[in-house]
Amino acid sequence: MSFGVLLVLAFVLRLVLIFLAGYHPDILNHVDWGNRFWLYGPRRFYESSIWGVSWPNQPPGSIYLFAVIAKIYHGLFAALWWLNLKVAVFPSFIFPFLEAKLHIILLKTPFIIADLGIGWLIYKVVHQLSANKSKALLGASLFLFNPALIYNSAIWGQTDSLINFLALLGLWWVYRRKYFWGILSFTLSLYFKLSLIIWLPAFFLLVPSWKFWRKILLSVVTAILIAALMSWPFVSHGNIFSWLWYLYTNRVLARQGSMLSGNAFNFWTLFYGIDLSLRENSRLYGMSAKMIGRVVGLAIITAVSGLSWIKAERKNKIFGMKDALWLVLLISFAAFLFLTNMHERYLYPVFAPLSILVAVGEVGLSWYIILALIHWLNLYNLWWYPHWQRLENILQMREFLLPRVLSLILILIFVRLCLFAYNKGNEKT
Repeated sequence: MSFGVLLVLAFVLRLVLIFLAGYHPDILNHVDWGNRFWLYGPRRFYESSIWGVSWPNQPPGSIYLFAVIAKIYHGLFAALWWLNLKVAVFPSFIFPFLEAKLHIILLKTPFIIADLGIGWLIYKVVHQLSANKSKALLGASLFLFNPALIYNSAIWGQTDSLINFLALLGLWWVYRRKYFWGILSFTLSLYFKLSLIIWLPAFFLLVPSWKFWRKILLSVVTAILIAALMSWPFVSHGNIFSWLWYLYTNRVLARQGSMLSGNAFNFWTLFYGIDLSLRENSRLYGMSAKMIGRVVGLAIITAVSGLSWIKAERKNKIFGMKDALWLVLLISFAAFLFLTNMHERYLYPVFAPLSILVAVGEVGLSWYIILALIHWLNLYNLWWYPHWQRLENILQMREFLLPRVLSLILILIFVRLCLFAYNKGNEKT
């Protein structure tokens, strides 16, 4: 099978699902924010107090995207209505469907395209690392036909695929020493959502020597200026940089919630179960759970980053793409497991690097399958879509015993992957 055929199959599968499946209530925020962008205007957007669902807690990149989609929806709907009035044979019966689903379908579309983009990128990376088309097809297939990831974008309608595509593309470009495009791509990922700022150590370690830092510094400054220029219409007070600091600290990060665990199968669920009423400021051993999570998470991220660099140095090789993939995999996994206020979707960044590492023979396929299954169960837990009473009962029995067990399994898998990463002695490319 050619990669083109694989991509078409993946697209058709998602296309069918966005027309037939429902959507998570979260997506109603995206509808509301997109519509109100045009109602309030960018300057008053973040300071307005009336919202259909909840306050906006995403950076300007996401808001721009939702606003453009809202404009496309209203323009397309108006054009179809005009045709309905002017053309006698126009199928008027489709309008109830269009009113109910067209905006949702349009909102899901960019993230389905980003899914395909990640599949394409995985194919390119595996092909270069292995020089083997079959392995490249395997890596792309693992990602493109992962039920949990399809569930995320085509059914739930979440933004994770776009954020991950931009960050992974940035990592690939930096590895290939296309520093400007790599840094710009990663900056755009953060401009849509800050989630993958934890990948920064991999970007730093991919730079082979200090002689490149002048070019990198210029690229960073240029990317920041582009983001600042794009943000200018939103500025409601102060200068652009003081306002951006205010935006992220008072409007974006401050509105992310404060749960101990937002339904993530992780360390906190292992001990406290699924209880969304528990707060991350709960005191444990004289410290807040939030601080404990940050200390543990930072310690693990520092340790795996340091070990990655040491391992590459001991082999007298520069830090390569496989090293970077291992590092972002372990960093993402550690953040999901040990930080507080983690939601079920935040395991998503593990799967693109893991798909590549499985395809090139660094990790066994069984580990990927187990992770994908647990992640899908985590996404299903509490949303319960589509309704399957028996599975709901199994997940909820004995006060969510199974999620606790699955949380423990994820922690053990993380430990095992750490051992794979630092004890296997892989050849780096």
